[in-house]
Amino acid sequence: MPTTVIGVATEDARKYFPQFFAGLLGISAGATVPATPAWNPLINYFKIGEGGWIDPGSGAVPRTPDATLRRLDNSIQDLDCVVDPTRALIDQRYPGTSLYTFGKALTSADCTYEAPYTVRIDCFIDDVEGNDTGTAEFWEIGIFCDHPVSAGERLMIAYATFDKKTKTSAGSLTIPVRITF
Repeated sequence: MPTTVIGVATEDARKYFPQFFAGLLGISAGATVPATPAWNPLINYFKIGEGGWIDPGSGAVPRTPDATLRRLDNSIQDLDCVVDPTRALIDQRYPGTSLYTFGKALTSADCTYEAPYTVRIDCFIDDVEGNDTGTAEFWEIGIFCDHPVSAGERLMIAYATFDKKTKTSAGSLTIPVRITF
């Protein structure tokens, strides 16, 4: 079994989930149409990326997971490599670099309730998926649900970094992510 990575709950998850469970937002508020505000917070998507690392001078290492990753316009939380180009050039971690991301839908079969407050999501990438131009080097993963207020966007509910995982068409990749709320 692959090593499980620990996801940190994002700021937006801590903001929107209590509103949902209080019946103030989404389907729990009596909404019946599949659009905002009929938000359903089921985990349904993951995205991996080639960001999520730093080089302290001795080579790349995973950076500490950040629950506050947010686009420059302060709207949506996303992976480090997606957010990075929106930062001021002086603040970019990967300036002038185009980093690859791969995303895939999840089902309830990918999720396991492990213990009080804890769920594990098994993020599986098949041989032919997530290879970019032949080889991709992933360092980060985000777990998502539909976004409650930004149509067409996803709400990142957890974020994790890990030691580099190289993905080629020669094999599949499973990244188990544990989230404790």
